[in-house]
Amino acid sequence: MNLLKSSIAASLLMAAACPALAANYAWPERFEGVMLQGFYWDSYNGTDNTKWATLTSLSDELSQNFKVIWVPNSAKAASNPGMGYDPVYWFTNHNTAFGTEAQLRTMISTFKSKGTDIIEDVVINHRSGVSNWTNFPAETWNGVTYQLGPQHICSNDEVAWASGQAKPTGAPDTGDNFDGSRDLDHTNAEVQNNCKNYCKFLIEDLGYAGFRYDMVKGYSGKYNKIYNEYSRPKYSVGEYWDGNYDAVAAWIEATGRQSAAFDFPCKYAINEAFHSGDLTKLVWKANGTTDQPAGLIHFGYPQYAVTFIDNHDTYRDGSKFNGNVVAANAFILCSPGTPCVFWPHYVQNKKAIQELIAVRNACGIHNQSAVKVLKSTSNCYMAEVTGSKGTLVVKIGSDMASPSGYSNSDIKATGNDYCVWSKTGGSVVTPPTDPGESFKVYFNNATSNWTTPYIHYWGATESTWPGVAMSRTAGEANVWEYTVPAGTTGILFNAGDGDATKTPDFVAVANHIYTTSGDQGAFNGQGGGGETPSTYPANLYIVGNLDGYDWASAHGIPQSSKTDGEYHWTEVTFVDSNDGSAYFSFLTQLDTTDGEWDAANQADRYGASENDEPLSINSPATIRKYAYLVDAMGCAAWKVAPGKYSITAKLNKMQILLENSTSGISSFDSENAEPIYFNLQGQRVDNPGKGIYIVVRGNRSAKEIVRD
Repeated sequence: MNLLKSSIAASLLMAAACPALAANYAWPERFEGVMLQGFYWDSYNGTDNTKWATLTSLSDELSQNFKVIWVPNSAKAASNPGMGYDPVYWFTNHNTAFGTEAQLRTMISTFKSKGTDIIEDVVINHRSGVSNWTNFPAETWNGVTYQLGPQHICSNDEVAWASGQAKPTGAPDTGDNFDGSRDLDHTNAEVQNNCKNYCKFLIEDLGYAGFRYDMVKGYSGKYNKIYNEYSRPKYSVGEYWDGNYDAVAAWIEATGRQSAAFDFPCKYAINEAFHSGDLTKLVWKANGTTDQPAGLIHFGYPQYAVTFIDNHDTYRDGSKFNGNVVAANAFILCSPGTPCVFWPHYVQNKKAIQELIAVRNACGIHNQSAVKVLKSTSNCYMAEVTGSKGTLVVKIGSDMASPSGYSNSDIKATGNDYCVWSKTGGSVVTPPTDPGESFKVYFNNATSNWTTPYIHYWGATESTWPGVAMSRTAGEANVWEYTVPAGTTGILFNAGDGDATKTPDFVAVANHIYTTSGDQGAFNGQGGGGETPSTYPANLYIVGNLDGYDWASAHGIPQSSKTDGEYHWTEVTFVDSNDGSAYFSFLTQLDTTDGEWDAANQADRYGASENDEPLSINSPATIRKYAYLVDAMGCAAWKVAPGKYSITAKLNKMQILLENSTSGISSFDSENAEPIYFNLQGQRVDNPGKGIYIVVRGNRSAKEIVRD
């Protein structure tokens, strides 16, 4: 598969070169929970119904296995009884075939008391009228009346050609058309205001924890970003129904990474693998070389991937999974991403699926867990997955292979064509925050320069907006600290004036330091996050607006020398980026495969603390580490005047120093400079033999073939 080669290649290049992405994620980092789709098509009928009262009666069982349950749209729709995908009401009528509003509120509060969150199927791409195609109801919430009309319907909606109906006057649709209800014009400010407050109502009034956005192909993903930033859901996942990796990843990027997406590429890979009997389809190559699980979970997007085998739609059309249901669930439950189990699969295979969830939980497998594929053949998929409390190995297929280092006593779950081994304890890294203890967080005020930074926290308890004043850290000019209470999961910072200066939402991690851009890592006592000397990278490469190679991930300039955690460049020439300035950051790994940013973003990166942070001559600045799969693709760049410089990166102090170059050699004399050879892993080679190398001449570098 060609990763990120088409629709999102440009956006990734911009993310690599320019500002860091906001950290107001609407899906938690390192999330260890499993999700349940608590319904199927027409599941308000029959003895196996999923009405609100039925789910409430099962809350003890379900809450022991699932941390999130997705339920249908709870507002009254045009089809009644029906599934709610042709909604009429948003704010005022939540009485449907699934139950009354009172029963809905009881269900949500009951599960919340048992530690399980409920998310709603939010349908805002389209809407139905009360008695005709366009007469949407006027609804009042919190003293404000909301109403949409024909002016809020896309001008190319089919109602434009219907007789006896009001004509739409909105802008053309920004996505796919939906026949059956009116497509809303999300470019319209009033539509946006209705959607924002509807989402806020669902959270603040009904008590939902987040949303499953229906048919997000119907409008631009940038509007989901607007709605999430306003309503601040704990969870957001979009139904971008497309089996193409690039297309789904592009939608996640369009939301500003403010939403996860259902991993349809993974679902279709699972379908194909089990249908064809070729389990190699469960594996894709990360960067063309490394075996990883198929789908969004294999590279770059595991935090934003909600994996599944079937849902209410696929279960009743040609996309239905027809293979070994439990083995397929073993694959997603023993992989990163957030697995979403389908209700009929759970009910029909309850004991086996509960057993698999128990193994996942015992090992602390989370949505960003590392995976090492051990074997990939037509009759065997085997992988080792590392969690916060242990490791597991999952084997899918008829092969009787067993993993090295595990014995039969380590088998925790087994069945037809699947087996799971696990080990817990030992040297496994524990979660960064103990939910049972209060912990300290820090804020670097150097660039924001607020008189007194304030912190607003939430989780088990929530501070009163806009938060509480922080205290200056002893011995630090710009660092402030605060001890948040046990159970804190999220934080943001402001100047005490609330919305006027507030940062995005950040995940709360014990003893980490933050700036307005986000988490800088563990506080190291020098005003920033840092790494220990034992983890210094083998090489650092400068990338940016370089003479001859403008933001070229395959042609970074390696250090001229390195000593004790300090990396030195004697002369680097930066050129104008067309705005009078130049920008750069550091890579720890070049992408020599195809010149895209795939491999570069697999490794840790180092950059500025703030977006486009200016660097001055002889004035040290803080280096921030952008960890692999956390926010490496949003590595912030430094800003300098075009020219030639000497540069020192002191990772032992997490500082960078910019100096005027003392060399008299012109940048245009690089071709005459003595060549320095590096292999494709970035290691210097003094006597290169026949092969392919990165060759550095002065301030230029290129990939060259040595033939003899």
